[in-house]
Amino acid sequence: MEGGAFERNFTFYTVPAAFILLFLPKLYSFALGGKYLDPAHPRKYQPTIAAADDLEAKTKARILRAESAFANGLETVSLYAAAVVSTNVARVDPQAANALALAYLASRVLYNIVYVFLQGADPRWALVRSATWFAGVGVVLAMFLMAGRAAY
Repeated sequence: MEGGAFERNFTFYTVPAAFILLFLPKLYSFALGGKYLDPAHPRKYQPTIAAADDLEAKTKARILRAESAFANGLETVSLYAAAVVSTNVARVDPQAANALALAYLASRVLYNIVYVFLQGADPRWALVRSATWFAGVGVVLAMFLMAGRAAY
């Protein structure tokens, strides 16, 4: 992409984007079951959802999967942010770094969709969910490897 947007490094902007993406399942969870949230005891939200007798089983399962998708995002975003910093410090080619950053964001979007929406309809989607998670982790590892190679 001669003269294109990919020649300028925009990877730092993808970190807040990743952070926003990880919160989307949480917001969806609250949209479905927010009345069960006690702001004074937010960690009791999931057990309260699980015990709710007035929630349809399908909705309850979707809320709990959304909560799990959110937790997974929290578990991985710091590693991704560190990978972005490493590619910038090592001055990795911006086109490669940008492509990997977008691939990571795409993997997280796909992960959330598969986990929250598709897996409930068919448990076989769990394999696809795991594959998207591994793809995202693979992107992060690739970013670290590229940074290591560029630094030496």
